[in-house]
Amino acid sequence: MTTSTKPAHRPKSRDLIMDAMERILNENGYDAATIDAVIEQSGVARGTFYYNFPSKNAVVHALARRAAQPMVTRAKERMAEDTPLAEVLSDLAQGIVNWNRLYPNLGRAVLSSAYDDKGLPIPPNPEDQQSFRGFLAQIFSRCQAKGEIRSDIDPMSLSLMFIGMLFQGLFMWFLRPETDLPLWAEQTVSLFLEGVKS
Repeated sequence: MTTSTKPAHRPKSRDLIMDAMERILNENGYDAATIDAVIEQSGVARGTFYYNFPSKNAVVHALARRAAQPMVTRAKERMAEDTPLAEVLSDLAQGIVNWNRLYPNLGRAVLSSAYDDKGLPIPPNPEDQQSFRGFLAQIFSRCQAKGEIRSDIDPMSLSLMFIGMLFQGLFMWFLRPETDLPLWAEQTVSLFLEGVKS
């Protein structure tokens, strides 16, 4: 009589691809993270890669979402507790700073993936409420409904403004590492909130 043992839980192809991309980015940078390199490290077939992701940037965006998830969860909890917007945004900004300091190559990849091959920003999809942009827009919409911030600016536009200010600090830090990134994040939150006062 033979006994069959089920194999241990195998990671899903999507996770294998993301983990391989993350390793390559952290160890060797954005340019080394080719689709071929990711396929080789993940052990998936080319068709499996394209079944899960249409491009290299799509994997990077998925990594960014995965990295942002703990920050998003914390922000949701804090918003449910009626924590002031300033504290929620400060937590998010400092979380982004800390993550980029821990994973600078991955951070560079996330910034790079926000632009197309011609260097133009990839426009946001306003229907994508799962994106970090969409999540921030939900926060701003809620604060507008409560009268905490001005309501004459679309919530998605507010989200893009806030992220844009943070990205400028990250660009500066990547170019000049002596930039005080935590201070930039703090100033970004302060200036942003000053501009959206109701």
